[in-house]
Amino acid sequence: MIMKRIVVMIVAMLLCMATFAQTSQSSFSQLLTKARNGDVAAMVDVAIRYYDGNGVETNKRESFNWLLKAAQKGDVYAMILVAKYYYVGSGVEADEDEGFYWMLKAAEAGDVFAMEEIAIDYVNYGNDDEAYKWFSKAAEKGSKEAVEDLKKMKERGYVPKPGIAAKPKPNVSQPAENERKEYRDHGHVFVNNAAARANNSDPTVYDKTLHFNDPKALRCYGKIAKNGGELWVLYRPDGTLFGKFFGLTYFDKGAPNCFLFMRDFQTEKIGVYDIYGKKLLAHQFDWIGLVEIPMNNGYYAIKGEKTINGETTEGLYDVLYNVCNIPPGIYKHIYSVDKWMNVSVRGKNGKEGIVNMKQEVVVPIEYESVYHQDTTGPNQMYYKVYNYGADEGQRVWGLYLKNQQIMPCQYKESEVDKYIEEHP
Repeated sequence: MIMKRIVVMIVAMLLCMATFAQTSQSSFSQLLTKARNGDVAAMVDVAIRYYDGNGVETNKRESFNWLLKAAQKGDVYAMILVAKYYYVGSGVEADEDEGFYWMLKAAEAGDVFAMEEIAIDYVNYGNDDEAYKWFSKAAEKGSKEAVEDLKKMKERGYVPKPGIAAKPKPNVSQPAENERKEYRDHGHVFVNNAAARANNSDPTVYDKTLHFNDPKALRCYGKIAKNGGELWVLYRPDGTLFGKFFGLTYFDKGAPNCFLFMRDFQTEKIGVYDIYGKKLLAHQFDWIGLVEIPMNNGYYAIKGEKTINGETTEGLYDVLYNVCNIPPGIYKHIYSVDKWMNVSVRGKNGKEGIVNMKQEVVVPIEYESVYHQDTTGPNQMYYKVYNYGADEGQRVWGLYLKNQQIMPCQYKESEVDKYIEEHP
């Protein structure tokens, strides 16, 4: 079996190269301003500086947050780094599925390194057809490593099927124990939607299928257009047409967290359905992700990105109970939900804070970053906060207990940590 290459080492080299290339003329504060104004290159630079502490204290979480923003705006380099962060759990909880998703996005965008990584992942998942396809694509772009990997696949007995480098083998139905693998086979979409419009007739030969182990569930068939877009046609169990969409992503985090994210033909907006075709969220979003709700044993809410008056915002939805916890238009970004059901957000002012599910402010939205701090004692709802002092790169820390400020932002982090240790 071809072993996965050491992504961490390669990406660390990329980070070092990018840091070395950064000119000293751009101060961190200038870069941060550009990033907040939507400059994608500045977002990546800010992330790299947070990663290696160049002009600012090291902060892996901030590094990840800025890379994710750049990746969502289509920066391929950022997609690769986001995948790496997810793989190793740097600045974010490790999630192999999310790492695979972003590496696949980078591969589909034409990055050779990402193509090789995805091919190796497919080998390790037992899908040699997809692995061969991606190794072939990388080899066509001049990768010597991919050429060697193709030779190794043939040496261990793999026989490429005619045309396999051009389109993947359809994956019909899989047993329940392989649902994770099935997710990886079908977890990429929302690319080049306009291209798919030119190929919107009913596909007669499908490149992809997504079937569920439930006779009442939808049947999904995908066709790749010549110019790279995707068309998905969905049928009900009785064979009648359910609908056509420009893209489909299946998220399976275990029942009841099984969602289909699909992009509409006319509006090109994303909506959310369950596997039986019930519409959970209308087609109104530019991007959608999952947020775990820790208090509910692995239960997930959905966060949706929506542009309102030219401004990118996010909302939070409990789709299984049909509740909009936080509507879009209020916050630029929603990060996570802690075990107290409080939500970490970034406001339109570019600052972070904490709100509860009733949209009541717990920690004012006026800090560079906010961290939930667990303790072993009764005072577990601590929130550490920081802002920058007179020196742009120097943090000053404060502390909240629930919604009460205990220490204003004028202390060293070690002093805040000592207080928490003494008052658990």
